[in-house]
Amino acid sequence: MSQEQYDKAIATGELQLSGFWEKFSHFGLAFFCLIFPAVLVFFHLFQYFQGDPIPYEIWQAWFMGLPLALGYLVFLIQKRRLKFKIVQTTLKRDQLKTIIEQVAAQLEWKGHFTSAKVYQATTSPGFFSGSWGEQITILLPDNQVLVNSICDLKKRSSVVSMGRNRKNEQTIIDQVNAAQEGITAPIW
Repeated sequence: MSQEQYDKAIATGELQLSGFWEKFSHFGLAFFCLIFPAVLVFFHLFQYFQGDPIPYEIWQAWFMGLPLALGYLVFLIQKRRLKFKIVQTTLKRDQLKTIIEQVAAQLEWKGHFTSAKVYQATTSPGFFSGSWGEQITILLPDNQVLVNSICDLKKRSSVVSMGRNRKNEQTIIDQVNAAQEGITAPIW
């Protein structure tokens, strides 16, 4: 993660995707929903410019409207998944790094600190886990912990993780909150 992406992520509270392929991987299903309506519009424009316009029929409106609505809904869901969960904390950065490394070891994340304030990891769950893998990003600005877990952008596109993304985020949040209260919480 570059310093510019880090700064923008802190300012917006949203994970910044880098490059076309990461954006396409994350929002791919929303774009896929647009294919049929685009082909239908192209077909009508082609006929129009050939001098033989064909009027739209009611079934064509349904085949355009439903995928457009579904694509927009998927886009909103995927956009929401980029939001960081934010935890206010009084813990020092060294304490937070220890907590993150303990959770990463327990949940078998493959990651590391890319800088003093950024931890990035991925998972490689088994075939029957219901997920192709997750990408975890944790930012450590002053007095905060920002946590995000999404489906791994470098693997097959997926819109569900069978609760694994929520588990990744909630485990870090629970451990930070427990450490602030002086409690040792079990890592699930």
